[in-house]
Amino acid sequence: MDDTFFRLTPLRCPIPYGTRIRITGVLPRDPDPLPVGTEGTVVGGNGGQLWMKWDNGRALSLLVEEDPYDVIGTHVGEFVRLVRKSVPELEDLQLHRETAGHLVLGMIRVRRDQRGNGVGERTMRLLVEWADFHGLVLSASASPEDEPPWTKVGRHSYWLGRHGFRLTEGSKRKSVIRERYYRLPKGERP
Repeated sequence: MDDTFFRLTPLRCPIPYGTRIRITGVLPRDPDPLPVGTEGTVVGGNGGQLWMKWDNGRALSLLVEEDPYDVIGTHVGEFVRLVRKSVPELEDLQLHRETAGHLVLGMIRVRRDQRGNGVGERTMRLLVEWADFHGLVLSASASPEDEPPWTKVGRHSYWLGRHGFRLTEGSKRKSVIRERYYRLPKGERP
């Protein structure tokens, strides 16, 4: 697969990659269909197709409007791996799921020579789109280690705020969220 094409497709993918899918019926157009119950991970797509990494090793796209499937969850590790592959300008992306169920963004670090080119924005858009699709709360702290202490909180707080994050203070603090900022999924925001 052409890597340039892969980098351009994630925002047009009908279901965010890293999403887990299960086949719920016979695939009507496939002469050698996957067995019902087969599971896999979305690795890309375009308007009407999902490019899948099936757990049984097969490489077969899924037709969004025709094939019977269910969304069964998320796979954080696979999502991070795919973002790193599709955004090679990233130096590091740290994301994990808390035991309470919400996602914690530890870091988006862009290579120094690529800063200012929208790489962090593109990565954050992929992340919030994926979290919104799955109804997941995101939390984050604003503390990059390579910024002077007097600028790091203000600059990154503003950037997080542009992506829907809010400060967790006083009565607004979620008991399960220990990080400084949180972002509710699209349908749950005030």
